Amino acid sequence: MENLIIEIMNEWGYLGIFFLIMLENVFPPIPSEVILTFGGFMTIDSNMTIVGVIIASTIGSLIGAFILYSIGKIFHVDTLIKIVKSKYGKLLRIKPKDIK
Repeated sequence: MENLIIEIMNEWGYLGIFFLIMLENVFPPIPSEVILTFGGFMTIDSNMTIVGVIIASTIGSLIGAFILYSIGKIFHVDTLIKIVKSKYGKLLRIKPKDIK
């Protein structure tokens, strides 16, 4: 997982950080600590800046939160619980307790 994260960040730069943080908000098993730690390291080892990493990760986090808010706004709680109780809950690693 860490190698994939580093590869995405090396390949896409700020956009990669934005995408990974957004995805981390929507899909929790991706560790933001790894993303941000390597993002900080890349400010020393590449042409990325600390401010750029902070801005990309903040915007990614906001967009991820907006996606989750939109899902909650569109679907009723009972519908989300039915989805989680199906095979998709195991795939997403979400339990009905997490929705409530």
